[in-house]
Amino acid sequence: MNNWQFGILDAADIMVVAVVVYFFLRLIRGTRAVQMLIGIAIVVVTYELARAFGLFTVEWIFGHFFSAFMVILVVLFQQEIRRALMRVGVNPLASGNAPAEAMLDILVESAFALVHRGWGGLLVIERETGLRHLYESGVEMNTPLRSDIIQALFCPDAPMHDGAVMLCREARGARIMAARVLLPLAQATAVPGDYGTRHRAAVGLSEETDALVIVVSEERGDIHLVEEGQLGESLSSLELRDALAQRLSSMPLRQQKREHNLAGRA
Repeated sequence: MNNWQFGILDAADIMVVAVVVYFFLRLIRGTRAVQMLIGIAIVVVTYELARAFGLFTVEWIFGHFFSAFMVILVVLFQQEIRRALMRVGVNPLASGNAPAEAMLDILVESAFALVHRGWGGLLVIERETGLRHLYESGVEMNTPLRSDIIQALFCPDAPMHDGAVMLCREARGARIMAARVLLPLAQATAVPGDYGTRHRAAVGLSEETDALVIVVSEERGDIHLVEEGQLGESLSSLELRDALAQRLSSMPLRQQKREHNLAGRA
C-alpha cells in the first residue's frame, strides 16, 4: 500500500473509461439492450452463486457459456454496436444552424395535409449519417421540398406512394432527394403491436442511423416523430414544429451541403 501511486495517467485512464461507459449507457437507454444487460447480469450472479455453493453442473454449464461470451455479446448487441460505429465519425463540437422557418412550415403542413386526407406517409430527414445508399431502392428526384409534391407522392393512386420520401437539408431549406425508398424494418417486438409496417420501418432506420423520421399513420390518423429507435408520442402541429426545430437546430449544414453537391454531380 505504501508503494501505491496515483498519477495523471491513472486519472486520464479512469476518465476515458467513465466517458465510454457513459456514452454506452446513453446509446442503449430505452432500447431492448437494457433488458439483455439485465439478463446477462442474472446469468453472472447465478454463476457466482453456483461456484460459492459448489453446484458443479451449473458451474460447468455457465462456464462454457462464458467461454464464448464475446461472440454472444456481438450477436446480442449487433444493432447497438453498428449504431455506435456509425456515429464515431460524428463531430459533437460541430456548430449548428437554426433550421429555415420555411422548411419547418412545409414539413408540418405536409404531414397534417396527409392526415386530413386520410393518407399515410414516411418523411425521412437526413442528418449526419449519409443515406444515399438507400436511394437506389427508390426513385431519385432531387427537387425542392414542397407540400403539394409531398401530397402528390403519397396519394394512394400515385405509383410512388409506397415507401419513404428522403429529405436532405440545405442552406435555404430542404430538397426531396428520393421517393418510394425501402427502409430496413425493426424487429416486431421493437414496436407495439397496434402499429404497422410504416412505424417499424421508421424505427428500423433510426436504430441504424441518426435520421429523423416523421410517420403519418393513415389508420390511426396521427403523427409521430421517430429518433434513435424510439417512437415518440402523437404530436399536434405546434408540438411537431417545436420538436423539429429543436432537433434540426443542432444539425450542421456543412456536411449536408457537401453531400448535396456530390449528389448533384452524380
